[in-house]
Order: sequence, then C-alpha cells, then structure tokens
Amino acid sequence: MAFPWSRSDSDADAVPQDRRRRAGGRRARQEEARRESSRVTKERRHQRIAFGIGGVLVLVIVAVLGYGVYEEFYKPPRVWAGSVRDVEFTMGDLVQRIRVLQQLTGQVDLSTVPFEYLRDMVDAEILRQAAPGLGIALTEEHIDEALRGPPPLGFYPQVPAGQETDPGQLEREFNENYQAFLTRTGLSDEEYRVIVQEQLASAWFSAILGQGIQDPQEQVEVAWIRLEQQSGIDVEEVVARLELQDFATVANDLSIPEDFAGTDGYVGWVPQGAFPQLDSLLYGDPDKGEEPLAVGEIGNPAFTQDGVLIVRKLAGPEVQPLSDIMATKLNAELVIQWRRQQQVQGSDAGWMKMKFSSKWYSWVAEQVSLTASNLPQGQGGR
Repeated sequence: MAFPWSRSDSDADAVPQDRRRRAGGRRARQEEARRESSRVTKERRHQRIAFGIGGVLVLVIVAVLGYGVYEEFYKPPRVWAGSVRDVEFTMGDLVQRIRVLQQLTGQVDLSTVPFEYLRDMVDAEILRQAAPGLGIALTEEHIDEALRGPPPLGFYPQVPAGQETDPGQLEREFNENYQAFLTRTGLSDEEYRVIVQEQLASAWFSAILGQGIQDPQEQVEVAWIRLEQQSGIDVEEVVARLELQDFATVANDLSIPEDFAGTDGYVGWVPQGAFPQLDSLLYGDPDKGEEPLAVGEIGNPAFTQDGVLIVRKLAGPEVQPLSDIMATKLNAELVIQWRRQQQVQGSDAGWMKMKFSSKWYSWVAEQVSLTASNLPQGQGGR
C-alpha cells in the first residue's frame, strides 16, 4: 500500500501536470466552441444581411415594376384634362371620344385632333349647362329618334324608296349595327347617348342663332385665289403675275379647289362676319383706321387658317340676299364666336379649365393610333 508520504517526487509532480493537461484541454475545447459559436453567429448574421438585402432588392424591383405599370397603364387614363364647374374630363375620356370620331369618319388628324376634341368636349359641356337658359330642352325621345335615323348619329338601315321591307328584319339590323359600333368604340349605350345629346344640342343652338341672322343684308362681292401655306408657291410671284394676267386665269391655274369659290376664283356676295379674318380688308376697321378695299382692287395676301387668300373686291357693299352657303358659314361663325366668349368668361372666372401638355398629347395620339388599323376600310368606320 502506497502512502502519500511514501510517493516519489516524480509521482507527485505527475498529478498537477495531468490536471493542467485536462484543464488545457477544456480551455481548448471551450475556445473552439467559442470560435465555432462566433463563426455560426457571423454566418447567421451574414445570412440575415443577405436575406435583408435580397428582400430590399425584391421590394425595389416590385416597386419599379409597380410604378411602371401605374405610370404606363393605370395613371394616364385618369389624368385630369379639363373641367367645367364640377364636371371633369380625363385623358381616358378624350381617347374614348376620339375613337368615336375614328369610327364615324374613318380617320383623324392626330396632329390637331386631340386638343381640338378636348376643346369640343369642354364646349359641349358648357352648352349642356347653359341649355335650359337658351331654350334647349332635349328629351330621351329626341335621342331615340336620332339613333334610329341616318348616319352619322343613327344606325337604322336606310331603305330605298319603293322597296318592300320587313320591319322585324330592319329592327334586327339596327340592333346589330348599333351593338357592333358600341363594341368597336368601347362605349356603353348610356355614354353614346350623351354624345348624341351633345350633337343634337349643338344643332339646336345653331338653329337658334341662325334665327337672328338678317336676310337680306349688306354684303360685298369678291373673288379670291386660295393657296396652301406649305405649297411652295411664291406668293409675291403670284401677286406680280396678277399685274400682267387676268385674275380668273391665274385663279384657274393656281387656286386650290374649295366649297366657296369656283375654278375662276369667283366667290360671290360675302356678308361681314362670315370670314372674320377678312372683315377688316373687305369692310374696313374704323378702330384701327383701316379703310376697306376699293372696288376692283386686289388686297395684300391674307394668311388664314384655311390658307393664303389673295382677294379681289368686285362690288359693294350692297344689300343682297344671303346665299345658302354664306348663311351656313355665317351661322357657324356665330357659334364659334359664342364658344370663344364662353371660354374667355369661364377661364377668367375660374369655372372652365383645360390642361394638355405635350406628354399627354403624345399618349393620347399613341392610344388612338392603336385602334386606327382596325377600322373598316372605305366605310367611314361603320
């Protein structure tokens, strides 16, 4: 039996060394465990960071895509375009109306139509709100009658005189024509009836103004040569040629055909106001100290929306009966004048507003172009 006091010095030294080894092993294992724990912690932190960054990137991508969808598809049709008091119009409304014009006429001039049609929508709403005070009282019966009438507003089949018809067949054709039109334009029956109402109100208002036109009235007799502003023809050369050649001969060679003048340039008797841009030339302007063109003289070229007009005064002023074409033109100018007055009043008072930037002009034109290729050829969209 070995007693502690009988152990050798070497045996006594072995015990602390063994303890130190075991302690060192524990410390090493603990250190390894700490390093492993630290490594795992770092890896988890890196994973969380990676997941966080990935999540943020996904959210950014979704946000970008969502914003693109919003900007490209959701927002444009809902952008405010104009208003008359509490009635507002959007870009979507404008596209819809222009598509109706496409179907009715077969084509639209996208260089001018979008803004002009927005203005027409505003004008129509101004007239709708003013209608009761003007004596315009349209009913659903008026609209039904128009729908069952001839184009451009109606869809009822037109039957040649003397031809036997089946009322039931005509009714089916009417419904088919009308539904096909609504499908092509994307309009509902209610929406198209609003458009018909606007057109009927405009015609009614025009008739009211027409009743105030005097007939006969003072007029001047004129002839003119009309040139396109972008035709490339030198206007000064035309004026110089008129000093050497007969007016009718030059008109026959150069003038653009139109409704108001014959091939020889003869227009006839023209009342004041029928062509506002020519009034000061033909009738003078006392406020500006301008004298009217003398009989037989040729005026300076007048640059108008319809082109360049070189006017010769033949006679007048004299009281003459209004021709049908001049009565219609004068009536149309009275309607335009009333609309402009309403626009100015509404704009000044703040109850009429319009906003149409180049960005939205391009968007509207693009949307309308998408449907242009689907129009029936040679049928005016019907």
